[in-house]
Amino acid sequence: MQLVCPAGSLPALKSALRQGADAIYVGFRDDTNARHFAGLNLDERQLQEGLRRVHEAGRQLYVAVNTYSSAQGWERWQRAVDQ
Repeated sequence: MQLVCPAGSLPALKSALRQGADAIYVGFRDDTNARHFAGLNLDERQLQEGLRRVHEAGRQLYVAVNTYSSAQGWERWQRAVDQ
Protein backbone atom coordinates (compact mmCIF):
# COMPACT_ATOMS: atom_id res chain seq x y z
CA MET A 1 0.00 0.00 0.00
CA GLN A 2 1.20 3.52 -0.80
CA LEU A 3 0.36 6.87 0.73
CA VAL A 4 -0.37 9.16 -2.26
CA CYS A 5 -0.99 12.80 -1.35
CA PRO A 6 -2.21 15.77 -3.38
CA ALA A 7 -0.14 18.95 -3.48
CA GLY A 8 -1.56 22.17 -4.89
CA SER A 9 1.57 24.18 -4.09
CA LEU A 10 5.27 23.75 -3.34
CA PRO A 11 4.71 24.18 0.42
CA ALA A 12 2.08 21.41 0.28
CA LEU A 13 4.49 19.19 -1.67
CA LYS A 14 7.24 19.76 0.90
CA SER A 15 4.80 18.98 3.71
CA ALA A 16 3.68 15.76 2.01
CA LEU A 17 7.33 14.67 1.77
CA ARG A 18 7.94 15.48 5.44
CA GLN A 19 4.82 13.56 6.45
CA GLY A 20 6.00 10.41 4.66
CA ALA A 21 4.08 10.37 1.38
CA ASP A 22 5.26 7.60 -0.93
CA ALA A 23 4.01 9.56 -3.93
CA ILE A 24 2.56 13.00 -4.59
CA TYR A 25 0.24 14.16 -7.33
CA VAL A 26 0.09 17.68 -8.67
CA GLY A 27 -1.67 19.60 -11.41
CA PHE A 28 -0.56 22.35 -13.74
CA ARG A 29 -1.72 25.92 -13.33
CA ASP A 30 -3.55 25.92 -16.66
CA ASP A 31 -6.63 24.50 -18.35
CA THR A 32 -5.26 20.93 -18.39
CA ASN A 33 -6.36 20.81 -14.75
CA ALA A 34 -10.02 20.70 -13.69
CA ARG A 35 -9.10 22.51 -10.45
CA HIS A 36 -7.53 25.54 -12.09
CA PHE A 37 -7.93 28.25 -9.44
CA ALA A 38 -5.82 31.30 -8.62
CA GLY A 39 -2.96 30.40 -6.28
CA LEU A 40 -3.44 26.67 -6.73
CA ASN A 41 -1.30 24.20 -8.68
CA LEU A 42 2.15 24.48 -10.20
CA ASP A 43 3.68 26.29 -13.14
CA GLU A 44 6.52 24.68 -15.11
CA ARG A 45 9.28 26.15 -12.91
CA GLN A 46 7.57 24.98 -9.73
CA LEU A 47 7.02 21.55 -11.23
CA GLN A 48 10.74 21.22 -11.95
CA GLU A 49 11.62 22.20 -8.38
CA GLY A 50 9.00 19.84 -6.98
CA LEU A 51 10.22 17.00 -9.17
CA ARG A 52 13.79 17.56 -7.98
CA ARG A 53 12.71 17.45 -4.33
CA VAL A 54 10.59 14.34 -4.83
CA HIS A 55 13.39 12.49 -6.63
CA GLU A 56 15.95 13.53 -4.00
CA ALA A 57 13.64 11.98 -1.41
CA GLY A 58 13.37 8.78 -3.47
CA ARG A 59 9.62 9.21 -3.97
CA GLN A 60 7.32 9.41 -7.00
CA LEU A 61 5.51 12.35 -8.59
CA TYR A 62 2.35 12.08 -10.66
CA VAL A 63 0.82 14.89 -12.73
CA ALA A 64 -2.95 15.03 -13.12
CA VAL A 65 -4.17 16.03 -16.59
CA ASN A 66 -7.89 15.73 -16.02
CA THR A 67 -9.68 17.83 -18.63
CA TYR A 68 -10.46 17.37 -22.29
CA SER A 69 -8.51 19.30 -24.87
CA SER A 70 -9.96 21.33 -27.67
CA ALA A 71 -8.64 21.13 -31.20
CA GLN A 72 -7.18 24.64 -30.86
CA GLY A 73 -5.29 23.86 -27.64
CA TRP A 74 -4.10 20.31 -28.27
CA GLU A 75 -0.40 21.30 -28.08
CA ARG A 76 -0.85 22.38 -24.45
CA TRP A 77 -2.12 18.91 -23.47
CA GLN A 78 0.72 17.27 -25.39
CA ARG A 79 3.29 19.40 -23.51
CA ALA A 80 1.66 18.53 -20.18
CA VAL A 81 1.93 14.81 -20.91
CA ASP A 82 5.45 15.04 -22.33
CA GLN A 83 6.83 16.76 -19.24
